[in-house]
Amino acid sequence: MNKSICFLLLIVLLPFGCNDTADGLDDAQSKVDAFLLDINPTLYQTMLKMKAEITLADKKIQQLYELKGMFPGQRDMIDKSLKQWQNLRKNLHSTSTNISNKVEGAYVAYKIDEIQGRKKFSIISEVLLKEANKVLDNAETTKSLIEEELYE
Repeated sequence: MNKSICFLLLIVLLPFGCNDTADGLDDAQSKVDAFLLDINPTLYQTMLKMKAEITLADKKIQQLYELKGMFPGQRDMIDKSLKQWQNLRKNLHSTSTNISNKVEGAYVAYKIDEIQGRKKFSIISEVLLKEANKVLDNAETTKSLIEEELYE
């Protein structure tokens, strides 16, 4: 019975986590979610369905623990069902985490490319600016020479 209460508390308190970092993580997660929604809306919808299924599995597991507490004599039957729901939840959570990590990695790679692209452009634009200034200087010199020849 004590394991049931601990598990129930874990399930209830887990979504709250630590408030100190929740805002930063929520902001990061919302950026990743927006990225996924933009890049692959079908995968985004599938991830939402997966999260809903995990929530449903958590609810069923909780109900089974409550049932087990009320009917300890039926432990074998309840444990069988409980194990099935726990395995389902474990598989859903594992797959969801794996996909989320890959999407997060893709987002970070995209942002790095964006940052480096801007940096590369800044470097290239400086080189181009130097070349343009050199051409303008040469043009000014050439123009001065032409004007001198006209006035002679």
